[in-house]
Amino acid sequence: MKTKYQTHLDSTVVLISALMFLFVVSNQNLPSGVFYVLCVLSLVVWGANRKNIQNEPAACSSQYKTLFILCSVNLLAVLVSKIAHQHLSGSEIEKALRFSVGLPLLVLGMKYIPVDKLKHCLWGVYAAVLYAFAYIFYLSWPTFLRPETTDVYNAVSYGVITLLLSCITLYSMGVPLTSKPRLEKTAKIIIGLLGMAGFMLTQTRTGLVAFPLFLLLGILLAWKDKSRVKIVAGYLVSLAVVFALLFSMPMVQNRVEEAKNEFLHCVQVDPIATTSICIRLQLWNSAIDIWKRNPLTGTGSNGQYQEELKTHALAKGLVSEYTANDFGEPHNDYLQVLSSFGLLGELGLLFLYFAPAWIFVKRLIQSNQVAIRSFAAMGAAVCIGFAIYGMTELMFRGMRTLSFYTFMVAVFLLLSAARKDSQVSGKQA
Repeated sequence: MKTKYQTHLDSTVVLISALMFLFVVSNQNLPSGVFYVLCVLSLVVWGANRKNIQNEPAACSSQYKTLFILCSVNLLAVLVSKIAHQHLSGSEIEKALRFSVGLPLLVLGMKYIPVDKLKHCLWGVYAAVLYAFAYIFYLSWPTFLRPETTDVYNAVSYGVITLLLSCITLYSMGVPLTSKPRLEKTAKIIIGLLGMAGFMLTQTRTGLVAFPLFLLLGILLAWKDKSRVKIVAGYLVSLAVVFALLFSMPMVQNRVEEAKNEFLHCVQVDPIATTSICIRLQLWNSAIDIWKRNPLTGTGSNGQYQEELKTHALAKGLVSEYTANDFGEPHNDYLQVLSSFGLLGELGLLFLYFAPAWIFVKRLIQSNQVAIRSFAAMGAAVCIGFAIYGMTELMFRGMRTLSFYTFMVAVFLLLSAARKDSQVSGKQA
């Protein structure tokens, strides 16, 4: 039995967790501060509960040790590279600490919060989706052209985060938070579709690349008892229908056609053309060139990338003057890490994505409990979604997005953990 102090402490963490979702779509730098507050509160929750041995969640006692070890490779890679290049100062160490240390720290304390209470942080997801839709609609009105870049996010980052939260909203239909599940399910469908409409208004091609993943997770969640043949057939048919609808929209057709034309022009005519696709190709080629000269440890700093563009890539004709002077990162998380921290850094980034993703996918496939599978689908969407987003956009450009990613991984790990039937809301699959 929890004391009033412990109960109020749990409620405070859940409230701040809900606000974290909302703050991440705001045009402010609030998530970084909120992340640190949650880490401190997690320690407080751990301290308030650690003497109660009977409250120690068995599911969290040791199963994440391997995960935390794999996720620490990210921090190790940054430290090794910085020591090798004597660049010990820099935000990269703090960024790596936020994940490699922040993830186990959040799990340490938040594992004591009852699942039936922690799941209410999803209210923040719904509020965030509604806010993002309203904000994108406001920026697009009345012409509904692609909205301008905001102070904190560009249209790509904002659009794909909106899409991710919209999918999480739809996956949560099997997790009732109120006493009226039917009405709640209808509201979630409406909110999720509004969020996707907002994403479409951003005209972001990166999200379209991730859409097949989100659709597959939704089908695996909904069709637990179907045969593999039916799941594959249903997925392919659904994918064909969805993309037929998408490509019937002029804005999608125009963006895809534009990408194709820019790519062909860059490859066949002018490799340093000032177009969206060609600039990305210039940045990617430059990052690979930087890595080839520093294969093991990279340059030791993300900030070195722009200097390399100006001194080496420009001289070699890999980039235009515009690209060298106006871009300081490669628009690709994998290539930034590879050029900055070498092969060990790349391994650390892959563990950051796929070590937790493996846990989520296993739970989604193996569990028979609707709530567990729903939360597992959310966690898998976060990890694999960011892995896909990172191919064409620098999602971890700032501290706030990595903090948000770490926070979501921790929350969905705890919510999707195996538990007694009395702890699970929702019927069996």
